[in-house]
Amino acid sequence: MGGGHILVLNTLTDDVSFVDPIDDSVVGNVTVGKGPRDLVYAPASQRVFVTLSGTNTVGVLDLAERRIVCSEKAGVRPGHIYLHPSGQEVWIANDGSGDLTVLNAASGECLATIPAGTGHHKIAFTSDGKLAFATNIASSTVTIVDARAHKAIETVQVVKAPHGVAVSPDNRLVLVCNNGANVVSVIGVIEKRVVAEIRGPLGPNYVRMMPDGRRAFVVHKAGVVSVISLDSLTIEYTLPVGQVPERVVFSQDGRLAFVNNTRSEDVSIIDAVNPKIVGRVIVEAGGSHQGMSFSPDGSRLYVVNHGAGTVSVLDVAKPRLLKRLVVGRGPSNIITTGQVPGA
Repeated sequence: MGGGHILVLNTLTDDVSFVDPIDDSVVGNVTVGKGPRDLVYAPASQRVFVTLSGTNTVGVLDLAERRIVCSEKAGVRPGHIYLHPSGQEVWIANDGSGDLTVLNAASGECLATIPAGTGHHKIAFTSDGKLAFATNIASSTVTIVDARAHKAIETVQVVKAPHGVAVSPDNRLVLVCNNGANVVSVIGVIEKRVVAEIRGPLGPNYVRMMPDGRRAFVVHKAGVVSVISLDSLTIEYTLPVGQVPERVVFSQDGRLAFVNNTRSEDVSIIDAVNPKIVGRVIVEAGGSHQGMSFSPDGSRLYVVNHGAGTVSVLDVAKPRLLKRLVVGRGPSNIITTGQVPGA
């Protein structure tokens, strides 16, 4: 079963929906606990870790048994959760206590608590797993962590309300979206300081590196996607998408980018190689935090519709709506329990 299901986190029904990608059917729901916020799959243990802000814990969901088998203590209001590149650790960003909890991915044992800044956090790692970068939205800083020693080593001041963060594939640069401004801050991995600022549209919120490492795609709340050259650190293209776009993911071959627009209830399709809008698919939306994830073979894209309590299934090769799946209330994030191309 591990590697063969799509999991949808439903924030208002405190459960996870299991979707079978063979026939795109909902095959069951599992109650996970109070106030679920995010989830991540750990292949080493064949388990899914779910942050539960209502109890300041992380629920451990066994995929074979389809039930929560234990819970681990986290900080206050745990939010986003990540798998370390080694696959051996799970990192939790605690929004209420301004710190990071590190768990052993196999045993669930708490390995460390690392201080960060205040406010909501996102985390990005270098591909070798040596460094972690955590955005601190309230203190307008980025905490740099020695991920092997589990120790904060630097605090970098950025502009205002940093949110999305990503490390370039060559481990040279870190792009930080200042959601409260019109600036993407660029931190040098070696320098451990801001080495450039890229000014563009208002509200940069989410950033994703292209698989080939040449460009970064930045989603702006203003309704555009900016395409940044990682060589010149300039905006090469500004593409209008829908209203209040949330995230961007790339197809398995890296040729297409998909952007979910939460307010206009559609998905914009972008030619990622020669950046331009090439299509639009109507979905259901209403509300933010609407994740996207691919089927294990990369042929379909699952798009969460938070306000509708559904997931839209899109064909990737010829982008179109295939079907809608009814899940729980308030679905937010979605993951594939296996390799997820482009996500």
